[in-house]
Amino acid sequence: MNPTPPSQHPQQQSPSLWPAFAGLGSFLVLWQLGAMGYSTVVLPSPVETWMALQRLAIAGKLTHALLITSFHLFSAFAIAVLLGVIAGIGAGIWPGLRWGISPLISALQGIPPIGWIVLALLWFGSGHGTPIFTITAAVLPIVFLGTVEGMQRFPLPLAEMAQIYRAPDRLLLVDLYFPHLLSYLFPALTAGLGLAWRVAVMAELLSSETGIGAELNLARINLETDEVMAWIAIAVFSIWICEYLLLRPLRRWLEPWQHGDTPKNSHRDRPSSR
Repeated sequence: MNPTPPSQHPQQQSPSLWPAFAGLGSFLVLWQLGAMGYSTVVLPSPVETWMALQRLAIAGKLTHALLITSFHLFSAFAIAVLLGVIAGIGAGIWPGLRWGISPLISALQGIPPIGWIVLALLWFGSGHGTPIFTITAAVLPIVFLGTVEGMQRFPLPLAEMAQIYRAPDRLLLVDLYFPHLLSYLFPALTAGLGLAWRVAVMAELLSSETGIGAELNLARINLETDEVMAWIAIAVFSIWICEYLLLRPLRRWLEPWQHGDTPKNSHRDRPSSR
């Protein structure tokens, strides 16, 4: 029996969902046990939170708030990714530009989101501008640093070999530069998206009259703790949906080799000439 060559990896099996369901079930049980010792105002039960979520959906508040927050988040996230990738590629190519931008990125990282919210309120007032600006300022350094790291860790011997064999520019871009950069960029995008949701809710809570954060603040003022928990649950599920139904499928499609998927026309599938 011939051993499998080191360059060939078996198809990776999909991870089981049972551990995730077990962890979620354990959390719900602990939540229910904690709610049994307190009143609804302090800690509503999962059932009461679910009923509040149904009321919000029937009243139309859920859809409207999700649309507003999604607009703030994805607009700002797109701006941050565009600026971060462009600046990161430039900083990776030209060291002088990297040394010039690095202090600015460090300053952006050092300012907490609440500081950006206060500044944005002074500059843009209450409205769409404050959450969009705050999310952009918070996510931009993460995307920039991930792009710079990918550029710095690029395997130079591969690039030199490609130049020796005069590989076409399209081949270099599609099969060499782009896949390598994605392997560093996707972890940054995942971390940035989670941060973007948290900052979006915080910015809307302090500056907006619409959105998940604004509705969360209104429920807090009215001491409707079940609705507060419902809005928190909506934010958490929105993060999960963006990661597991958006980023991970996109990464699997763009990086099939990371999951053991190889194109059907790959050279590995070709019959041997022997």
